[in-house]
Amino acid sequence: MDIAVFSDIHGNHTALQACFDKSVSKGITNFLLLGDYVTDCPNPQKTMEMIYMLRKYFTVWMIRGNREEYLLDYRKKGDNSWKKGSASGSLLYTYKNLTTKDLNFFDSMPNYSVWRKDGYPSFEYCHGSPSSSREVMLPNGRNTRRIVTHLKTSLLVHGHHHEQSCCSFRDKRAINPGSIGVPWSYGGRTQFCILHGNNKTWEEEFFQLEYDRKEILKEFSSSGLMEIAPAWSAVTMHTIRTGIDLNEKVLLRATQLCEQEMGFAKWPDIPERYWALALKECNIDLSGKDIPNVKIKKE
Repeated sequence: MDIAVFSDIHGNHTALQACFDKSVSKGITNFLLLGDYVTDCPNPQKTMEMIYMLRKYFTVWMIRGNREEYLLDYRKKGDNSWKKGSASGSLLYTYKNLTTKDLNFFDSMPNYSVWRKDGYPSFEYCHGSPSSSREVMLPNGRNTRRIVTHLKTSLLVHGHHHEQSCCSFRDKRAINPGSIGVPWSYGGRTQFCILHGNNKTWEEEFFQLEYDRKEILKEFSSSGLMEIAPAWSAVTMHTIRTGIDLNEKVLLRATQLCEQEMGFAKWPDIPERYWALALKECNIDLSGKDIPNVKIKKE
């Protein structure tokens, strides 16, 4: 039995299409989706349409990620804390472009489950960790060792951290298929894996694919997302182009610059000038492209 594992799509429907096409070309009819389906990339409705198509014509198992939980919490609270701007504008944009059907669909999902089928070994799957969608399981992390050691089964399949990995402790394993939508490493190539199973074990096959990035990058502008969340869009576009993640670095630096000048920083009210300065320090412009380091020659 073969199962294609997709995680961290983040609204990148172009990359999702490429991974789906590759999976179908290999005869895959079973899909495991590990959350963070939307946010960060434009036109989330296109990603949702593809997911609904998958569920209609194929066998699909799904759990929700931390981004779905953010959206559900926002709906539940009914507040207006998300605003236009790089701090929360991308989340607000996504929320406004989803339907009640989409949010109810997320609400119906578990955040952890155990896969079971007669004739095959069971395995666990989640987004971050079995206990939290927001927990990061790094390959050599102390928490990862603890989690894997105490698994109910011999295998955990998880996402959240956007890099492919496989680690083993005491004859148990954790597999991360990588991110489809905003992948790290491999020059930004989209990532997923296929689990090949028999009656004794599961073996992973990792994929890193090139795809038409120009399509999704153009949509950042045409969709209005760049206008609502300028710097956040830029750093996301940079990751898509390069596979280098600078999101956290830019966010922390923008917050620090705000604190230094204003004496405080309250999320999401961090003025855009600090985001722009943080981007510039990382040599990224507002279209997500690298700013060349030009050295001035001394005469």
